[in-house]
Order: sequence, then C-alpha cells, then structure tokens
Amino acid sequence: MPAENAPAPAVNPLSSPEPWDLVSEGYDETTREFLAKFSEYGIEKLELRTDDRFIDVACGPGTTSLLAAPLVRSVDALDFSPEMLRIARRNASDAGLTNVTFHEGDGQDLPFSESSFDKGVSMFGVMFFPDRRRGMRELARVIRPGGKVLISSWAPIDMSSAMRTLFGALSAIDPSRKMPERDISSLENPEVFRKELEESGFGSVTVEPVEMSLDFESPEAFWDGMVRGAAPLTLLRKRVGEEEFARQTKIAHEYLRGALRGVNSLASVAYLAFGEKI
Repeated sequence: MPAENAPAPAVNPLSSPEPWDLVSEGYDETTREFLAKFSEYGIEKLELRTDDRFIDVACGPGTTSLLAAPLVRSVDALDFSPEMLRIARRNASDAGLTNVTFHEGDGQDLPFSESSFDKGVSMFGVMFFPDRRRGMRELARVIRPGGKVLISSWAPIDMSSAMRTLFGALSAIDPSRKMPERDISSLENPEVFRKELEESGFGSVTVEPVEMSLDFESPEAFWDGMVRGAAPLTLLRKRVGEEEFARQTKIAHEYLRGALRGVNSLASVAYLAFGEKI
C-alpha cells in the first residue's frame, strides 16, 4: 500500500485531449503522411479481408482508418480528441469513403460489445494511455477469438536519428534539457511489450522494430514540421509564448543548419507488435 503522503504518479500531459486538439491541423498536414508508412507496413502484415470488421483505436486524423477502409467491410475509428475526429471525418469524406464510422471516446473503455471486430489496431496511441494494460485488454475484449491486432509504440530515442537530432536542437535551446534515457519499464522494451500483450489475452505475439525515413527540404523545414506536428512542441510553444518561442526557434535553426548540413532524411524507428486473440 502506498504511503499516506506519497506523491501522486506524474500525469502525462499527452494522455488528455487538449494537446491533440491544439496540434490537430499541423499533425494532419505534416505528420500523417510520415506515420502512414508504418500503418501501410502493418496493414499488409494483418492480411485484411473484404469481409473484415476493423477497429482503429486512437485514430487521430484517420491515418490508418483511411488506408484500411478500401480493404475491409467496415471501420470503426475512435479517438478522444474532438478536433482530430473533425479532421478525420473531413479526410474520409474527401477520400469518398462511406464505410468508416468515427466515435469520440476513451480507448480504455470502448463502446463496443465483445468480439465485435475481426482485426484491430492502435497506432502510437496505447503508449499514451494512463493505463495502457487496460487499453490492451479492451482491444482484446472487442476482437473475436482468432482475430489479429497491431499496436505500435516508439522505440527508444537513441535508435532514431530523427529524435536524436530533435533533442540536440532542444538541448541547444536549453542545455539543461538532456536526451531521455531508455525506459525499460515501458513499451520501449520489446519484452515488456510482448508480455503485456500476452497478459491481455493475445497469443503468437511478435514485436518488430521497423525503420522509416523522415524526409525534409531543409534544416529549418525539419524543425518547423516538428513544431507543427508534434504535440509536445505545441505544448512548449503555448507555455513559453510566441516571443520566447521565436527566440528558441532561431537557436534551433542555427543548431540544425550545422547538424544537418547536406542531410535531407533521418531515420525513425517504431516497435510494431502483432498478436492474435486467444
């Protein structure tokens, strides 16, 4: 039992809708196309069928739903960010998709009955849940026995040159800000990832590192794309104010011009975990 005066666990600001509402337009314009590379890879391995009922948890602007919809009977996509859902509905309409239904809700408490779906995904969502195991159990609950799932999470920052470069720029702005160390208790650890999925009701679990390239036209474009598409940087910008953030941006641009001289592509690595409902 925790001590009576023990501090409450730190709350990840990214586990609430507000940052994702703030970043939604920039995320859709600068990040969705890149993240779709991971979704395309994962969807191919899920072997979708035309009669599949498909669920996408933490769907964002519809990154994975838009790719899956032409391949399956129906898609139910859920997110807790109203702004992300507004953009997802717009994207689905623009693509002429009529078999996608979007829901505002909590990925830890899905509004669907047991065994409602044949295939399911949560791309870069579960890792932000206040209780990620609960999210995994909920996904297992709504998938039929024998159905397949894909859950993704970022690999440790030191495995991705894109993230190392970004944190280099952040350290140039504030030398006290250090590169985050690996968290072996999180989904950055493939063994933890595999074990938690197995304990949630999935078998035949595999966890695979997948590397994709992040391309950009210039060092400044790299930073500006990150600022517009990454929720943590959106929060930083809001916290320090526009004048201070403009000063920080000048420092970041100067650092990146040196670090990325002649470079227009960096690697980003994610863990993609596949499992089958027992």
